[in-house]
Formats: sequence, C-alpha cells, structure tokens
Amino acid sequence: MKKNDWRTNIESLAANVAKKIGVEVAKSAFFLYDATCFDDLNPIYYWDVFGTLQQIYEEYDEDG
Repeated sequence: MKKNDWRTNIESLAANVAKKIGVEVAKSAFFLYDATCFDDLNPIYYWDVFGTLQQIYEEYDEDG
C-alpha cells in the first residue's frame, strides 16, 4: 500500500474507534509506537497501528 492509502485507512479507523470508545483510546494505539498521530508515525509501524486499532474496535463490548 502507498502512504496515502495507509493514512486513509488508519485515520478512518482511528476516527471510528474515537467515536465508538473515545479519543484517548484511539490515541493510545499511536502512543505504543512513540507517535501521537499518523504524521509522526514511523512507516514501519503502519500495519501495527492499524492492527491495534482494528482489534480495539472489534473487541470493545459496549455493555462493559
């Protein structure tokens, strides 16, 4: 994938996580890799951040 594709996918998923669970939870996926957003994320971690966000989104149980 190209950088712009990664940006679109990661930022979209982060927005969905933020909407569903909260902004701080979405940001935590970046913090694991010493970043605060896509722009300061090392490209070697794109897949990892995407996977982390996806796992958070899919495993979140709205009922607690």
